[in-house]
Amino acid sequence: MKIDVVQTMEEIRQEHITGRTVIVIDVLKAASTIVAALSSGFASVLPVETIGQAQALRSQNVVCAGERHGKKVAEFEYSNSPVAFSITRQNGKQLVLTTTDGTIAISKAARAAHVLIGCFLNAEACIREALKRQLDITLYCAGTRHEFALEDGLAAGLMIHRAQQLQPAIKVRDLGKALEASYLHLKNELPNLLLETSNGKRLAQQHGTDDVLYCGQLNVFDIVPVLKNKYLIIAPNAKSGDEPTAPQA
Repeated sequence: MKIDVVQTMEEIRQEHITGRTVIVIDVLKAASTIVAALSSGFASVLPVETIGQAQALRSQNVVCAGERHGKKVAEFEYSNSPVAFSITRQNGKQLVLTTTDGTIAISKAARAAHVLIGCFLNAEACIREALKRQLDITLYCAGTRHEFALEDGLAAGLMIHRAQQLQPAIKVRDLGKALEASYLHLKNELPNLLLETSNGKRLAQQHGTDDVLYCGQLNVFDIVPVLKNKYLIIAPNAKSGDEPTAPQA
């Protein structure tokens, strides 16, 4: 088994997807929001690429969340905010989410054998779930505005470190080794370190400091979002449930 890392959404190729388990990493903030939303009681999260797609699905049992370039979509109930979902319960409802980068990254990975969603909040559970599936793994960093995001790389480095501890024979390329070393060097500076990244600084300037710090917490949740029929649900090892159904308009 081997682990490869893709640094940005623009770099994903078919060979990174076909027959592999892909972990989509978007620490700030789509992956963190998805994990927090499912933990808060949503039955599923449907990632969509456009605001129009999300609006078309709104109903009594479907809640919309989203942002563009860090700013909440005005018509939606929520922004792309994990903190907001951590303080509310939405038992049984469905969330439709659209973001600038993260939901597009998920769409690009959809044809993988398995698609998982990972971040600092569930890194341990996520890499264990990926290893359990016994396929080569792609750690797919969404990045921000077409550029590599340090926080995504550090989360990938954490997952690589744990994977090698759990399965010492696993193969890792040079980029993965560099990200692991970076994580080990900087881990004690989390979560405040995220406020010094390019993305973290920008979000903090938009009054998002609480979200940034929240996203830098390690292994708060033991759930793993997995893509099934276009919906993200909690992987069955963490929580059993029925397959999601389409939102009713």
